[in-house]
Amino acid sequence: MRQCATAMRTRDGYSVVLCSGDAVANGRAYDLIAIDLDGTLLGRDHKVPAANRAALHRAHEAGMHIVLCTGRAYPETTPTIADIGLDLDAAVTVFGAVVTDIPTNRTIEYTPFDLDTARALTAWLQERRYAVLWLFDPDEHGVEGFAIDGPHRHPAVDGYLTQSPCVLRAVDTLPATAPPPVRISIVDEPGTLEPISAELTASFDGRVKHNVLRAPAWDFTVIEAFAPQVNKWFGIEKLCRRWNIDPARTVAVGDDVNDVDMLRQAGLGVAMGNARAEVKATADRVTLPYDECGVAALIDEILES
Repeated sequence: MRQCATAMRTRDGYSVVLCSGDAVANGRAYDLIAIDLDGTLLGRDHKVPAANRAALHRAHEAGMHIVLCTGRAYPETTPTIADIGLDLDAAVTVFGAVVTDIPTNRTIEYTPFDLDTARALTAWLQERRYAVLWLFDPDEHGVEGFAIDGPHRHPAVDGYLTQSPCVLRAVDTLPATAPPPVRISIVDEPGTLEPISAELTASFDGRVKHNVLRAPAWDFTVIEAFAPQVNKWFGIEKLCRRWNIDPARTVAVGDDVNDVDMLRQAGLGVAMGNARAEVKATADRVTLPYDECGVAALIDEILES
């Protein structure tokens, strides 16, 4: 049974209460904090606010493992790692499908689709006339992915292919030798993707995990699909085993539907004040919104408890 140590009430009326476990090693209740990026750690300018950066440094100095846990690919995460300015150990990217050793920029583990399922899903999306994006682990395959053309190609796709550090090779058809991807995506308007999502669930139930979410960095809405066992907590667990950390001594903080599993499974799951209702319903606690540096408030409460 946890003993609640401190409490804080925000101007919106919700509270942040952090609790210490019965056994507290090294003077702290938690050994690892997993932090989402967009809508959580990053500000409106997609940078790390000074207050969040300073709090991360304090947590690092206290001996906590800080793990960025994002739906972005690793090349899209490295600017944030540099912005933080710490010698972080590892990152969980692509929604947990890829775990990367930051000092070497090499992949520790990755979890791709079953190839037959990936091809079946791609054919299903192409029947709906979509351009389909395949992402690979470049460490394993030497290529970052394919952009498979289709009649229904949202204008934002071209912006992503031009600006993203992930280099996806444009193809008209999927090469017969293509290896299994870690992520399959399509881009469209939210009102169009929601019914597609429902159809996808009905057609691939149990074979594919997918999310519909806004990608703030690219200003579009996307369906992202993965192997069925993949989620952010899946990647965090790999690091817990690697570092011999009790999963009960972890904190996870996020705001969107792709954060639900890690908030549910972490020792302490914390939703941002700006989080979607279903995320708050899953979380143990709620902290300040991202534009009020809720991550900094959370870390300070952890370190003081």
